Amino acid sequence: MYQILLKEDLVPNIHLLKIKAPAIARKAQPGQFVVIRTDEHGERIPMTIADWDRKEGSVTIVFMEVGMTTHKLASLRTGNSI
Repeated sequence: MYQILLKEDLVPNIHLLKIKAPAIARKAQPGQFVVIRTDEHGERIPMTIADWDRKEGSVTIVFMEVGMTTHKLASLRTGNSI
C-alpha cells in the first residue's frame, strides 16, 4: 500500500495526489506512468507521473474525475493509502 502524502483539489473535478513511493520515485523518468488502484479489488488505471521527488521518495499525479474509479480516487484524503 502507498500512503497519500498530499491531496489537493485544483478545481472541482481536477485533483492532485502526492504519493509516497520511494522505489518508483528512484526510477521515474519523463513520460512514464504508474498504474493506480484504489484498493486490492479496484480497477487498474494508468496515470502519467506529473512530478517526482527522489529525496522525499514521492510521485505526484494530476487527474480529472470522470468516472466511478476516478471519483473513488478523488474521495481519498491525505493519510489514506492506495
